[in-house]
Order: sequence, then C-alpha cells, then structure tokens
Amino acid sequence: MKLYTQINRPQDLPSDSLWLPCLQTDTVSHRKAWKQPLLVTHIESIKQYDYDLVELLNEKVYCIGPKTYDRLVAMGFTKVEMHGLVAEDIKINSHPLTPCTWLHGDKFAKDFSKTVGVTAIQTYKSSLNETSLGKILTDEIGSLSEIYVYSHTVLEALATQSFPQVTT
Repeated sequence: MKLYTQINRPQDLPSDSLWLPCLQTDTVSHRKAWKQPLLVTHIESIKQYDYDLVELLNEKVYCIGPKTYDRLVAMGFTKVEMHGLVAEDIKINSHPLTPCTWLHGDKFAKDFSKTVGVTAIQTYKSSLNETSLGKILTDEIGSLSEIYVYSHTVLEALATQSFPQVTT
C-alpha cells in the first residue's frame, strides 16, 4: 500500500493507497487584506483567511501550481494567473507583480516579505498531526510499500521508523 502524507487529499487517489495528512493547519490572528492583487503560494493561506473573500474575488491573484490555480478558480476568483510550479518560479522583480499582498503560512520555500511592494499577511500555522503520525508509527495501518512525504517536519517525525521506501 502507498501512503500520501500531504495536507490536501490527492486527486484520484489510487484504490491501493491511503491518505493520512501528517500536518494540520490552524488560523492565526491576522488583519484583513487590502483590495489589491494577491500572491498565493499555498491554498491553505486562502482557506485560513479569516475575512469574507467576496471583496477579493475580482482582484488579480498570482499563484503557483495548477492545483492551486484550479482551487482558486473553483472558489470564485476571476483573475488568476499561474506563475510556475514552485515559489522560486515567481519572478516578482522581473515581472512587475507589486504592489500585492502575500497570504502565507509560518513555513514557506521563499520569503516574499522582504520584497518592496509586498504586504505579507500570515493567515495560518502548521503543526504535526499526531493522530495520523501515531497510526503510521504504531503500524496501525498495515504494510506499506511507499510513503510520500511532502514536508521536512513530517520526514523528521517519521525518521524513528525504518520504511521500505520513503519518497520526498
């Protein structure tokens, strides 16, 4: 059996696979975003946004990844632009994306807050999902052929076990 550990449920999860999210997110206190373009590097920043999204739906949204793009469109955002697959693909200085508001969590691959014209708003924090980890570490779920790990934090938490193959 293959195990997927990311926060969001994989689309088209194979029947011989299991999804146990090993990270969880919680909203942190944050201020409301100004009406200006948004930069979204993870969909959780929108899911954990504490204010009504309706007034932002017609703002331009710069994002990474086709899944995030699709989720933003499904939420009703009308001006979504995908800028690559990973945060490093966003060339914020060479392609004028500012001023914009970067909605983000406590962990990120690239820190856009130091860029002139970017207003950074942290909307969530992430932590280990102890219930899911417990199921894996106590072998409650049976034999695994592969584990797909999407976070260094989760990888460290799983390092206490020896698995056949861990794919990061």
